[in-house]
Amino acid sequence: MKSKYIRYTTALVIVGASLLWLGVILGQSAEVPVPPDFSYEETKPLEPVPFSHKAHAAKKLQCPECHTKPFQMKKLAASPQMTMKVLNEGEFCGTCHNGKKAFSTKEAKDCAKCHVKKK
Repeated sequence: MKSKYIRYTTALVIVGASLLWLGVILGQSAEVPVPPDFSYEETKPLEPVPFSHKAHAAKKLQCPECHTKPFQMKKLAASPQMTMKVLNEGEFCGTCHNGKKAFSTKEAKDCAKCHVKKK
């Protein structure tokens, strides 16, 4: 009886390890490609704001942290509503750029981190 129990337990461990290994392999192959950079152009009188998904992904942010709240998936869908007033109130980029999680949108010294002159 003990021998049968050991064989059953061993089989369960092997099956479990195989499923775990398969899950890791499938999970790695299902990575979402990082979307290309784009730029928010309607930022007058300040310079446009280029946005890099790659730079944000490098900070270990996951897509659902920003999509669909505070941002829709459609590129630049939020542009007309994105004013500095709204960002400073904690909406859109201001959700994270609040001085706690990331540099603040309210700090004048940090304006050039987002508003970049075109080369």
